[in-house]
Parts: sequence; structure tokens; C-alpha cells
Amino acid sequence: MGNYDAVVTAIRAKDSVALRASLTSAAQVPVPVLCELLMEQWHDLHEDIVFELGLIGDSAAVDTIRRAASVPFESLVKWDNLAEFQRKCTYALARIASDESRQALESLAESDDPQLREYAVEGLAHWPLPYRKR
Repeated sequence: MGNYDAVVTAIRAKDSVALRASLTSAAQVPVPVLCELLMEQWHDLHEDIVFELGLIGDSAAVDTIRRAASVPFESLVKWDNLAEFQRKCTYALARIASDESRQALESLAESDDPQLREYAVEGLAHWPLPYRKR
């Protein structure tokens, strides 16, 4: 993986193309940076970021993932991927498998959004979801 400086440069420029390339080549992006990016509207990498946060498995990401699951990000709505993103959020929480992530799933299972509620219940059914390397 390449240089983290390229990620920082892409974020400062709000350049989604450069961000995609830099995230693909960066060795490790700190969880707080990924969490900040997850909540930004200017890019279309929300699904990739939440998937990565689930794989990392750091409880520090739980609140951000929980909040992001309820945000209608423009790119996700435009491409009709909001439901898939919500499902990825609940599976990321199930994969993190901490007390905090379980509480976040329980909270989302009470959402006013029926689809998000369904995915949260599904995530709870799979909690804890272990990571298996292929």
C-alpha cells in the first residue's frame, strides 16, 4: 500500500477520484479518518469505507457507523444503493462484535425506517459475525 499523504491530499482537495485511488493504495488509514470520511457527502465511497471499518473491527467506529446508517448520502440515493449501504452498516456493526456494536444494532432495530430496522434485526441475528480470511 502506498502513501497516506495521498489520502490526506485527496481529502483536503475533496477529490473523490484521488481519494478512491489513494485509499486503494494506502497501507493503513486511521479509524478516526475513516469515520470522518464516512460522514462526508462529497465522495461516493461510503460502502467501501463502512466495509473496511467492519473488517478493522475497532469499537471506536461504532457510533459513526450507527449514525451513518440513517443518513441519505446523495451518491447512495442517486445510484439507489442506500438500502445496500444500510445493510453493510449493520453487518459492520455485527462484525465489530463489541457491547457497543450490539447496543447500536439494538438501537437501529427500533428505527422509524422499516428497511433499516429489518437490516438491524438481521445484523443482530448474525452477531457476532466473525471475520474469515479466504
